[in-house]
Amino acid sequence: MNAKVFQQRARDCRKLAAACPDFYARAALIELADEFMRMAERLQQAARNSRRVRSQRGSQAGAASHSR
Repeated sequence: MNAKVFQQRARDCRKLAAACPDFYARAALIELADEFMRMAERLQQAARNSRRVRSQRGSQAGAASHSR
């Protein structure tokens, strides 16, 4: 799953919560939506970190080949 899927699930939960007459079910849906958003944020952060590491490795490899 990717971050966009988790974000969509969060939006779906919030829509269901808005239409839900039961207080406890609404609260559970909102809590679930928040958890989906946290998961999306974690995935986005992991993707950014991964890109940063690959970029740094590429820069180091390029510098090493130029110094030979």
